[in-house]
Amino acid sequence: MAGLKTKAAVAAVIAVVVYFGFFRRKPQYDPAEVAGLRVVVTGSSTGIGEEVAYKFASLGAKVLVTARTESKLQKVVKKCKELGSPESYYVAVSMGSYKNASKVIHTAMEKFGGIDVLILNHVDSGSIYGGYQHNVAKIERALMTNTWTHAHMATVALKTLIKNKGRIVAVSSAAGMVGVPLQVQYSTSKFALNGFFTSLRQELMFNKTTEVLISLCNLGFIDTDMATNLQKYIHSDLHSKIECAAEIVRGTMMRDRDIFFPNHIIPLSIMKDIIPDYVEKLIREQYHLPDNFDSL
Repeated sequence: MAGLKTKAAVAAVIAVVVYFGFFRRKPQYDPAEVAGLRVVVTGSSTGIGEEVAYKFASLGAKVLVTARTESKLQKVVKKCKELGSPESYYVAVSMGSYKNASKVIHTAMEKFGGIDVLILNHVDSGSIYGGYQHNVAKIERALMTNTWTHAHMATVALKTLIKNKGRIVAVSSAAGMVGVPLQVQYSTSKFALNGFFTSLRQELMFNKTTEVLISLCNLGFIDTDMATNLQKYIHSDLHSKIECAAEIVRGTMMRDRDIFFPNHIIPLSIMKDIIPDYVEKLIREQYHLPDNFDSL
């Protein structure tokens, strides 16, 4: 009898997960509410960040974008203005230091006088894929870029975000929910990112600081340049970066606690705790070890 009840409970959970993951219509925002918002998007010269900047710009937001390559950022700013952004700026910096991370926030404050939305999307591309080797310099670089500068920027911007009842959106990954092979450094940094922002959310609520909302984006395999280069190692379909950006903006405006894209990440977020061995097996089966690959 106990076994039957357990199976029934698991079946009920699966039914709920399937409904919320695939069939429930997500609440939508009023596009008019975006006009005039002051938005900072990091890692926005290409890929998801670029498309997020375009989506906000097309709805009339003021946008500041940042990445390393100035020529790419100039093109992004030009297109943001063409799409309807009343003000668009860029800061060309590497996110490998706290000084540079602070510069982005200070520039936004100088240009806009405040920040309403902070989208933290930058990532160390060198940490995305590779067999694990205990290289301290690479691990520290991955954590600095993928985690600590995100935390630093949120902290520096927190006062203005609280004042403006703003939003912080940390772009994470399914690799921050479930450990993955051949991406140890990247996965570690994303677990740390999730840990910091969920804990910061808790502390703000504990202190009754409810004016600012923190959202975590849990993303799957998106059709960015980096993901495309990894397709020879990872057997997974690529999902539209434009649709991903639209979902990030929707979740941001709706003040969603968690933003998932594509939808199958929702069941993954729950099933990983119910049937962890099976979920991890499925993930391992998606990976392919190329010839002459240097791994453990």
